[in-house]
Amino acid sequence: MAIALALLIGFASIMSAVVAWRASLASIESSRLQSLTVQEQARQQQLERQLDTIVSQDERLLYVYQEHALAARELQAQADALRETDREAADGLDLEAHGRLALARSVEPFFRGASGIFLDEDGSVPYDREFVLRNLRAGNVELRELRPEETGVLAQAADVRTANLLASAAIIVAALFFLTIAQVTKHRLQVRYVFFAAGAVLVVVGTIGLFAFELGVL
Repeated sequence: MAIALALLIGFASIMSAVVAWRASLASIESSRLQSLTVQEQARQQQLERQLDTIVSQDERLLYVYQEHALAARELQAQADALRETDREAADGLDLEAHGRLALARSVEPFFRGASGIFLDEDGSVPYDREFVLRNLRAGNVELRELRPEETGVLAQAADVRTANLLASAAIIVAALFFLTIAQVTKHRLQVRYVFFAAGAVLVVVGTIGLFAFELGVL
């Protein structure tokens, strides 16, 4: 029994060190993933704000474009109405209409979220904010690659794994305690056997737990 007890104590000591080492690695990984989750969330929010700013700038330009395009349409309509009766006035209105249309077209290159801007029949400029935002998000490579939710799940899994490994370490430490008592209790055989058995069971449980958590069985 003395030999078995010594072997168990040695094995439990080695296993406690191994479990503590693996738990330390899992804790470091959990901390890294939690930090990465926060960074990805912050970057995602920053990119979302940038895209929202782009759309807001587009919406401000819409009013400028609409003003010039609508004025050009109205001037052209007035020119067409006067063409038969006052060709000179009609030509002047044509020039004004072309000038306002040129101003409207000069605004088009500054639209960053949408293309194909035009003046509708009712005098409005079609612009779907949500549609443009979806396209901007889909076209942003960095935003597509950010997955803070998935990283957060991995961080939680690493945190659970750390807790499980610490539990295994606690079991093996308890086993060492029982085995040490069994070792020093030489004159009370019944007590010695009880503590030896308890320590052996805990070593087995702790070892099984270690491999189960490492292999992802539990």
